Amino acid sequence: MRAVGDEGGIGQPGTEEVVPGVRWRAVEPADAPVLSVLCRLTGDSGADATDRTAFPDLLGDVYATPYAHAYGVDGRSFGTLVLDDDGPAGYVLGCLDTARFEAWREEHWWPTLRERYPRPEDGHVGTYDEWLLRIVHEGVRPDPLWAQYPSHLHVDLLPRRQGGGLGRRLLERLCAQLAAAGSPGVHLGVSAANPGAVAFYRRTGFTELDRSATAHTFGRVLSPSGVSSGAVAG
Repeated sequence: MRAVGDEGGIGQPGTEEVVPGVRWRAVEPADAPVLSVLCRLTGDSGADATDRTAFPDLLGDVYATPYAHAYGVDGRSFGTLVLDDDGPAGYVLGCLDTARFEAWREEHWWPTLRERYPRPEDGHVGTYDEWLLRIVHEGVRPDPLWAQYPSHLHVDLLPRRQGGGLGRRLLERLCAQLAAAGSPGVHLGVSAANPGAVAFYRRTGFTELDRSATAHTFGRVLSPSGVSSGAVAG
């Protein structure tokens, strides 16, 4: 039995074998439901968040599915879906220009979700869902670091595909795509409750730009080859 969705188009045109039994391809709009499930299954600092949320699609609606639909923002997909013999196994998702992406979400993405989801103060304060509901209803505020690191990304792999170097390959693939499209830098946020992920980004050319009690912000300067040219804090 397949754990997530179906084969996800393993044999379709554009699918490339990475290692035996593992393939990847560009994310398409039809992949949104699969991205949502993968996001939830890795949404508790890499573990399954299903039992923590009252809204199964909420995490994906914030951090995954909009990237499948945002072709109008960047004009192309900056996402890669990973597939293996058991079905979809992970992804990397990104955007070229965070400011433009958030403007698109404010106009086209959040309005419908604000009708679907309650405000956090309506019985969800102090729960896992509170911070996600705040993002839905308040949007994402501009950050000065977007000037130096305008792109951003999210990487999630199911446990069966963690630890084999695939995460690094996904990062390098996306960084190369973003650099080729003209991005000078990329950033991302990591939960402080996920020390393994924090260590992973430090090993893969990212520099810590900011830190709070709950999260780390990392950035990486991009060269035309997609290779870090020595990231510096903004």
